[in-house]
Amino acid sequence: MQTRTVILLQNKYADIERLPVEKEGPPAPPKIQPLMIRNNNNYKEMLKNLNNKFGKVNAVLANEYIKVYPETAEEHRDMQKFCREEKIEFYVIRPLSERPFKIVMKGLHRDTDIEEIKSELAIALPEIEKLKVGQLKNVRTKSPMDIFMIELKKNGHENKIFELTHFMFLKIKIQNYRKPPGATQCWNCNMFNHSSANCGFQTRCLKCGEDHRTNQCQITTPQENPKCINCGATGHIASWRGCPLFPKIKPTKGQGVNYPKAQREFLASQYRRQENISYSMQTQKLIPRQVELNSRQESEYNPQTGSREIGHEKEFLGFLEGVKVILTIVFWNANGVRNRSADIRNFLEEHSPDIFLIQETKLRPEINFSIPNYEVYRTDRPQRNNAPTQGGGTGILIKKSLPHHHIPTPQLHFVEATSISLNLTNKEPFTVTSIYIPPDTDPTLYTLDLETLIQLGPNPIICGDFNAQHQNWGSPINTTRGKELVRFTQVLGMEILAPPSPTRFGFNSATILDLAVIKDFILPFSIISLPELYSDHNPVKLTFQLKFTTLHNSVTTHTDWTKFQNYLKNQFDYRPLKINSNTDIEIAVEKFTKNLQNAHRFATKMVKKSIATYIHANIKDLIKTRNKTKKAWQTLRNPLIKTELNRIEKLIKKLDKNSRQKDQTEELEALNTEDGTLWRKAKIMRKKAQKIPALLGENGFAYSDSIKAETIALSLEKQFSLNDLSHRETENEVKKSTENFSTLPLTNNQIDNLKCIQPSEVIKVIKDLNIKKACGLDCITNKMLKNLPYTMIFEFTEIINNIFKFNYFPKAWKTAVVVPILKPGKDPTQPENYRPISLLSTLSKLTENFILDKLNEHLAENKILCPEQFGFRKSLTTTHQLLRVVEYITSGFEKGECTGAVFLDVQKAFDRVWIQGLIHKLIRYKTPPHLLQLLKSYLEERKFAVKIGNSISEAKIMRAGIPQGGKISPVLYSLYVNDIPKTHKTLLGMYADDTAILAKNKNHKYTAAALNQHLAKLDDWFLKWKIALNVNKTEAVYFAKGRRKYKPIVKIKNQTITWSQQAKYLGVILDEKLTWKNHITTIKTKFRAASRKLFPLIARDSEMNRKYKLLVYTAILRPIITYGCPIWGAAANSNIRMLEILENNIIRLICKAGWYMRNEDIRNAIKLISLKEFIKKISAKFYHNLDNIDNEAIQQLEHYSPDPKSKRPRKILL
Repeated sequence: MQTRTVILLQNKYADIERLPVEKEGPPAPPKIQPLMIRNNNNYKEMLKNLNNKFGKVNAVLANEYIKVYPETAEEHRDMQKFCREEKIEFYVIRPLSERPFKIVMKGLHRDTDIEEIKSELAIALPEIEKLKVGQLKNVRTKSPMDIFMIELKKNGHENKIFELTHFMFLKIKIQNYRKPPGATQCWNCNMFNHSSANCGFQTRCLKCGEDHRTNQCQITTPQENPKCINCGATGHIASWRGCPLFPKIKPTKGQGVNYPKAQREFLASQYRRQENISYSMQTQKLIPRQVELNSRQESEYNPQTGSREIGHEKEFLGFLEGVKVILTIVFWNANGVRNRSADIRNFLEEHSPDIFLIQETKLRPEINFSIPNYEVYRTDRPQRNNAPTQGGGTGILIKKSLPHHHIPTPQLHFVEATSISLNLTNKEPFTVTSIYIPPDTDPTLYTLDLETLIQLGPNPIICGDFNAQHQNWGSPINTTRGKELVRFTQVLGMEILAPPSPTRFGFNSATILDLAVIKDFILPFSIISLPELYSDHNPVKLTFQLKFTTLHNSVTTHTDWTKFQNYLKNQFDYRPLKINSNTDIEIAVEKFTKNLQNAHRFATKMVKKSIATYIHANIKDLIKTRNKTKKAWQTLRNPLIKTELNRIEKLIKKLDKNSRQKDQTEELEALNTEDGTLWRKAKIMRKKAQKIPALLGENGFAYSDSIKAETIALSLEKQFSLNDLSHRETENEVKKSTENFSTLPLTNNQIDNLKCIQPSEVIKVIKDLNIKKACGLDCITNKMLKNLPYTMIFEFTEIINNIFKFNYFPKAWKTAVVVPILKPGKDPTQPENYRPISLLSTLSKLTENFILDKLNEHLAENKILCPEQFGFRKSLTTTHQLLRVVEYITSGFEKGECTGAVFLDVQKAFDRVWIQGLIHKLIRYKTPPHLLQLLKSYLEERKFAVKIGNSISEAKIMRAGIPQGGKISPVLYSLYVNDIPKTHKTLLGMYADDTAILAKNKNHKYTAAALNQHLAKLDDWFLKWKIALNVNKTEAVYFAKGRRKYKPIVKIKNQTITWSQQAKYLGVILDEKLTWKNHITTIKTKFRAASRKLFPLIARDSEMNRKYKLLVYTAILRPIITYGCPIWGAAANSNIRMLEILENNIIRLICKAGWYMRNEDIRNAIKLISLKEFIKKISAKFYHNLDNIDNEAIQQLEHYSPDPKSKRPRKILL
């Protein structure tokens, strides 16, 4: 007999049934909803009153409201009563449990009495509690409908009403009440998200804004130009759903929001954009140029091309005699353009459209999209709730050779669009718009945005995906959006252009959704749908016949420099110049300039530039096969063909990706330092060129380059003017001094003692010129100067010597070309936010070298420049000035002293120098008369012109300021501020216009007295010399160890300067305890931003040589970390460690190091010292060279031995 083995299984859930059963507790009491109180300027007083009345109140800030939470229902009622008595505006969120349960009953006769329904419901369902019964009416006719809305109280039995199938002897249908889309708007205050029953706001009329309900208003007819009581704008009322303050509608996916027709018509009648061409007034204008449009409609229609053939072409094109040119526009719904660059480039090469409009780009702002030879303008779908949104977006690609400008997209509510103005020569401008109407927008109100787009400019051409169907253009059905588009175009006298074949192919449908809407056009056109490019939409090609000229962007220039030299040698023999006056100098300079220009023009030839972009032959063949397959699928609709089409498209994307990766790999492998390709690539990646958008000038927005240049020029003209400051005594002194100097004649001895410039000196300066520097207005480049024959150098040397002889600077060199650069973080639409970069004549700068030599010689001999000015001084850098400031502060720390520092901000320092005041100071510094006369000629009567693209503004006069970009300008500014007041109780630090004043003492009162005394002197000095101080940007820091309860009061211009915890001076952040943590944190941010831009070069998968990757780090990235390191290098090890981590991460990235490799081993392998050692190496060299600097301020620095316990700068040497 076999015995069974019993296996005991342990069940961890076996004890559950023995656990005590938990008793269900009573239901939780209903949550008490908060009071939403308006957050106004008097909110503190209001909350104080509530706390005094009800004790400690729980209040939470919620945007423009304050949520106040009562503890009990009784307190909730008392708070409402109190708010109404105190006239505190609020509303109450009604809890869901207290809201009525709404249903609709369908099937009863429309004449059924309401009271009869109530009594029958009480009999049929006695357990439900009725609150209200009402009959719905037709919005358009106002007649009662056979639909009744019933409101029931929620008592747990309300769902039983759905059990009713027969009522009052009729079969009925019970449905949930569907609330109209959009936010609830209160009838009492006309605000949102609450009803009038729960409103505690002041009553406001929707029409007039007075203190009464809208239904009680005496205004009964629509106003011509109403004012919104919510946003304050004119042209609409507060119930308009396009109002900026109206909560956005969230439609059901795939469906639009259905507004009642009466409401749509009322909103459209209230909508205004421009008074002279508003939507309502267009109905009175009728269709313009009816004869021309009728003649177009009577022309013969060709179904194959979709065009109207004109029999008598001269009737329409009398002005086009000669060669006819076609303007080609292609528009296409791409359904996303990423990873389709090869397909798009191939299409543009084959068809060469002048303008390519794209819808549904599906790009985010951070994604770059560019096509060679085309300018790209795009409008990405805006973010919602600070999160990127998928889909949507429009773009325009236009040939760079076509004159045009971008038109900023106005505020649109229902469509997405991008617009440009095409400015052809001798033609009226055309406004071309790429439009996309999402399918989930309202099918009728989008015409309001269409009206806005029509008003952007003359001759509008609006092309894109309208998502509208109508039989007028061959669609099988008439949709609401299509009928509204037909009605809209008929009212405005516009024309809808559509191809004869479908443009959008679905799974089992084909229709025409991509259209063009034009106005005021009489040009013959052709429109056709092309079965190319991969998308559910076909591109549509629209052509117009008109004559126009374009710029030649397909050519470049090549200069034969040997030919250039031979031309100058053969054409011009050197003969001594006969110069006897200032006029002769002007003639000589003009002749010399023209000779160089003619020689350059003779030696330069036009070379045709290949504008085709390389696409692999295999990809081109696949694209052709794909297009044939797409056409076959659209014709036969065979699923197998569709499968093959998708396979080919997938293969095209794969080959394109591989091709781009291969091209990038080859480019990175070819980068090196010998030919400069590495540095050029790094510069391009770090500094992206930015286009100047439309500028808001005094006369409105400036769109074209010429108007932009003029707008910025007018702004700079105001900038290059004297500050509105006056000091009569100084002005009289300056006037007298300059007039006396002008009347003094130069003696022959002074002229004869001038040392002539030798040709060898000119050749030496020319050799040091950088050929990459931009040229000035005369287009003479440094490359041209480097190729001058000796005869021309002798002639130019003679011109320079005569400039010194007659102390006259030529007027031809006094006009600067200004290139505007946007200041970081500033609004690009404001012209004053652009920094002027001046480009002076290269001949002028070459001459300035010799003027500067003579000026520096005089300054050095007489030791005129104050030692505190470190700007543009030999052997002195910003680090040296920072060392003075930090040593002054840290020496005070050792003595228990606190240091107050004020960092001054001078407004437009270089641009508003008082020229007569500068000449007066040069006289006072005993500048040699001949040199002073030349400098006076150099500074006076200067002009500038702003250049944007190929457009340049009119020359404007500089009424103040010294020329930016000039060789002499920095020294002249230093001389202008050279007599700045100093005191023995303070430290003065200057680097150009960056000025710092410091004072230290154990007693904060003495510190304040010293600073205020010095600032008072500065205040008077600034006034005398017309220097404006920006008090709002002036910063002050009180440096102290430990916490200081009292800080001194410091004033300038009778304004108290607020003490800050840190200040940025000469690129280094000085915190109040000199811990350097904030500065190092800022370094981290800058380093990471620069690393991201250069990441494609130094990434692990980058094929660039590791040697050059390390060079990118050591030459570009590491200097970001080590700037000013001799000053802050003694920071705490924890702070230095943060920077070492940055370096280690980059080094591991460059070397493709595995996780198991040690940082020290990697550095040893690549022979790179650690960051800490490198900082110490730089600092040691810096401090050892201090003794070799001939500057009194540097020599006065305190000499000390570094102390490990003290955190002074030289501690880094330990």
